[in-house]
Amino acid sequence: MAIDVKNLVKSFHDGDRVTRVLKGITLSIDDGSFVAIIGRSGAGKSTFMYQMSLLDEPSEGDVIVEGRSTNEMTNAEETKFRLEKFGYVFQDYALVPELTAVENVALPLLMQGLPRERALADARAALTRVNLEAHLAQLPSQLSGGEQQRVSIARAIAHLPKVLFADEPTANLDRESSDGVMHIFGELHDAGQTIIMVTHELEYAHAAERIIRLDDGVVVSDERVPATERKRYPHPGLQAA
Repeated sequence: MAIDVKNLVKSFHDGDRVTRVLKGITLSIDDGSFVAIIGRSGAGKSTFMYQMSLLDEPSEGDVIVEGRSTNEMTNAEETKFRLEKFGYVFQDYALVPELTAVENVALPLLMQGLPRERALADARAALTRVNLEAHLAQLPSQLSGGEQQRVSIARAIAHLPKVLFADEPTANLDRESSDGVMHIFGELHDAGQTIIMVTHELEYAHAAERIIRLDDGVVVSDERVPATERKRYPHPGLQAA
């Protein structure tokens, strides 16, 4: 099991006002699965992903990763776990504007303590997987939105994470770039990568093998997508992972 979530609650406080965004979610994510989390705006999708991915602390409940309760981890242990075990893709790309594509991808590897030449080599390999080997030395401002998102995917997979989290990865992209991103996710999943993706686009959710729908902080449906009904996004301009 990749992740177990038990009775997860997340509340936000504004003075005396308490807003309960997640209201006791329990579920499990299997190793090697591709899961889409959907729901209307404000349903709690991104908040839920942030708890599972250790980017935020739940108010109540527990997140168990690789058999370890995050309630028992120190802040330093959580940070180390995020760096080594998880990869993240965000809708705003979150690239460092002053760094080239290869430097952006290498940065988390350097933070893990890899030697510079090894980090750059792994970064180049990851960028090649997403068909950006011709753009290694370009800054984010010199890349299109789709290319920037592919750099962020390369950064997220360069260290071979246990789980890849993607928060609205196609939200800021045109149709062709979005299809390209979904093609990469399909290839990564075929290669065994566990993927948890938040999306408001039902079509892209059907690229996953499981769709979890949230509404008002609770799971209202949890359905498997038959292999024959899964949406595939072939893209001849991208290399298979």
